[in-house]
Amino acid sequence: MAQDMPVGRWILDLETFQGFRDDRPKEEKWELIGGRPVMLPPPTLDHQRISSECQALINSRLAKSKPDWSADMEIGLLVPEDDTFNPEPDVTVIDADTEPGQIYATKFYFVVEVRSPNDRDWVLEAKLRYYNQHANCIGVMFVNQDQIAAELYLRANNWQKADLSQPDDRIDIPEIGDIGPLAELYRRTRLYPKKSASK
Repeated sequence: MAQDMPVGRWILDLETFQGFRDDRPKEEKWELIGGRPVMLPPPTLDHQRISSECQALINSRLAKSKPDWSADMEIGLLVPEDDTFNPEPDVTVIDADTEPGQIYATKFYFVVEVRSPNDRDWVLEAKLRYYNQHANCIGVMFVNQDQIAAELYLRANNWQKADLSQPDDRIDIPEIGDIGPLAELYRRTRLYPKKSASK
């Protein structure tokens, strides 16, 4: 989140935020986090590739364990009871069955955010609180894009942080299952571990 709009003590609701966002240049991408508009930086190629690999791994597992769920990229979340948040995670697990023309997901099960080096701590902390207060959310994962590392927060573990830092660390999500080793998220990046040559 490269920058946010200073709003002082003002907290924007969704309607005001949407009016602000609609007036901004189309190439800008904004989220509403705790009533504050936050502009997202342009995603790097690594960011996009990690997100894409994560979506594919989760969907592969969902096909076996939870076929009525789907992992989708860059969809906005909007919980009707809280109009001070309108985040757009990199990957979100939602119901596979959606309404025609649906823009936002109001119910979600698992969220993945690929971290940018300049992410602000308050933004990530606010997002984590928002996600884990949602009754249907079973977990949140923050994935680094500049090193093989992730933070996994699961409802089943009372939202305690689990640090994943080894390429072979498994990403195991209750109700979804084991989606694979952490390194697989980095398959199409320079960080992916090179296999040693056979002797």
